[in-house]
Amino acid sequence: MIELYHFWSSVCSVKVRMCLEEKGVAWESRYTDLFRFDQLQPEYLALNPDGVVPTLVHDGQPVRESSIINEYIDEAFPGPALSPADPLRRARMREFARLCDEGLPAIAVPTMVKYILPKLHNRWDEAELRKRAEERPIEFYRNMFRRGVAGEVSEAELAACFARLDRILDRMEAALAAEGEWVVGSFSLADIAVAPYLFRLSALGQERFWSASQRPHIADWYARVLTRPAFVKAVSWPDENGTGYEEVGLHASLPTDKAGA
Repeated sequence: MIELYHFWSSVCSVKVRMCLEEKGVAWESRYTDLFRFDQLQPEYLALNPDGVVPTLVHDGQPVRESSIINEYIDEAFPGPALSPADPLRRARMREFARLCDEGLPAIAVPTMVKYILPKLHNRWDEAELRKRAEERPIEFYRNMFRRGVAGEVSEAELAACFARLDRILDRMEAALAAEGEWVVGSFSLADIAVAPYLFRLSALGQERFWSASQRPHIADWYARVLTRPAFVKAVSWPDENGTGYEEVGLHASLPTDKAGA
């Protein structure tokens, strides 16, 4: 049995759902509502002590961290190969995935301030949110949440977070210019590593990062990604509690005939 503990709008959850769909792997949803702090419940922390989603459980064994999960999916299950056969291209794929893992989480701060905290304030009072901030197992998220609840994140800091993305996207633009349609030549885990982040940037009104004049190869790449059925299904996963799905505008960049597929 393959179970995925995930949340509908979590970037890393989208990343793993896309990989599962690309491979054609059937899986069971174990919905983990971040707005209700399901990720901090003891039963979930037993699976993932870091208190983050997603977590893949295969025949009772948990696999954690989205990039590691995706490599596991590619290696453990039949379906289209998502890693190049050539060792050098496979190394380039892992290099790019690591670059994404190290730099793209900068988007977490704008996401928290612009999207997550307004929704949490509608559900919880200030004291409860401060308490939940201190329960975060990972220091990065604990500090980010604590400072967000306290209103200590400035617009200048948010701008600096967006600026950190430029280096990664410059590398991606250069790779696409050299390789063609996909980051390492053929569609791979490298493309899956970055696709959900561009979708989140689009939801935050930051399409400027891949304007046709600034990064035309990324603009063309993203247009191709938007037509992949696995991507459309991954980003269209609904809030399984039936709330909080339609007002966010996360689906604005999907083709109108594919949204909700």
